[in-house]
Amino acid sequence: MSHTATSHVDPKFIEVFGSCIEMLRKVFFTKDAQPFILSGSGVMGWDAIAVNLLQPNEEALVLSTGVFGDRFVDSMEAYGAKVTNLKAPLGGNHDMKQVEEELKKKDYKMVTITHVDTSTGVLSNVKGLSQLIKSILPKALIVVDGVCAAAAEELRSR
Repeated sequence: MSHTATSHVDPKFIEVFGSCIEMLRKVFFTKDAQPFILSGSGVMGWDAIAVNLLQPNEEALVLSTGVFGDRFVDSMEAYGAKVTNLKAPLGGNHDMKQVEEELKKKDYKMVTITHVDTSTGVLSNVKGLSQLIKSILPKALIVVDGVCAAAAEELRSR
């Protein structure tokens, strides 16, 4: 994040890009997972998720802790997903019992979590939420918007 911007056609780009992939594996505590680096805004990342991982009419649950979770809803609905927006109290986190009850209502293909929502300053319990989601919906995709938390807050699902 402190490296000088390099054009994607610059010969040095391949080395820098590969180094970034390796460093991301350390950030995400993995040796063999394939991180994806998207050059664009967080909204572009939401669109990439919505259009590539959800089909029209598939169920998604957004665990919203502020503006960014709410905007993720808009992105997924634009591509035809059926989205349930479970909002936390303003400035607070989700009640785990409430999340558990919601997870049991539908066979959600995807559940999204905003790791840090800068609009409210809320830091989500990604580890606890991920464990709860997997215990009820083991096949659900868990998508974490980590734009404001990457490399600053620990991100573990187990």
